[in-house]
Amino acid sequence: MINRLDSAIALAILETAPLGILVLDNKGQVSSINKSLQVLLDIQNDQLPPHHDTLTTSGLSHDARKCLFDPQEIMHLPATSSRPARWLKCWRQPLGDGVGYVHFYADITSQQQTQDRLTEELALYTLNDPLTSLPNRRALLQSLEPQVSRSRRYENPLSVIVLKVANLAQLDASHGDSSADRVMMAVSQFLKDQMRWVDMIGRMDTDEFLLILPETPEAAAVDLVNKLQLRLAEVKVTGADGQPISLETHCGVAGWIKGDDTNKLLHRAYQSL
Repeated sequence: MINRLDSAIALAILETAPLGILVLDNKGQVSSINKSLQVLLDIQNDQLPPHHDTLTTSGLSHDARKCLFDPQEIMHLPATSSRPARWLKCWRQPLGDGVGYVHFYADITSQQQTQDRLTEELALYTLNDPLTSLPNRRALLQSLEPQVSRSRRYENPLSVIVLKVANLAQLDASHGDSSADRVMMAVSQFLKDQMRWVDMIGRMDTDEFLLILPETPEAAAVDLVNKLQLRLAEVKVTGADGQPISLETHCGVAGWIKGDDTNKLLHRAYQSL
């Protein structure tokens, strides 16, 4: 039969474990914390609060208190003057007979950094905006370049429209989370319904759409903008709070002129916003 560990061996294992370990009694008091966890959280023995009720007056940072007493499965610790930024994973297990809890912490910073790099690299090859499914900035610029080259070669008319949704950044605060996304989805669907099959519509930035209009002179693009803004004013969007949102949009228009490359054409469109 396997003997139970005596207290000295248990404490030695606790102290030398590569994982961070915190033991709390059934009153939320810190029974034990090992060296690995103190290193991860950059805390000293005299900073450890005896009970969660005294957290606000302890010498611990807000992030350290959160990790100790209200841990999430995955947590991010911002960098401090004495500790680099870290990602931690936590497991919380009850101890037998209702005597308390034990928290296990693993440093997953390197794995998270690798995942972030892969996500960034994947984004470089993604051509669709994840919210609206429209072409993203990369795809728009790739499509605009040959259109500009064609105009430079044959002097075909070409226009672009930048459509910016005003005050998008404030919508979540005033109408509840996801309200800004609702607006961008509504505008994207409206544009899809209004434009010709030969035109290209995409999400240029967080609050901007770009419309590429081949074979369209600037005057015709201006007329189109006037019609779009009148119709957009009639689009009904409801915020997360159930209240209607009034769409406010600004548009910039530029038609290709001799000597324009892609950057010059877009620059003039943004100038006219």
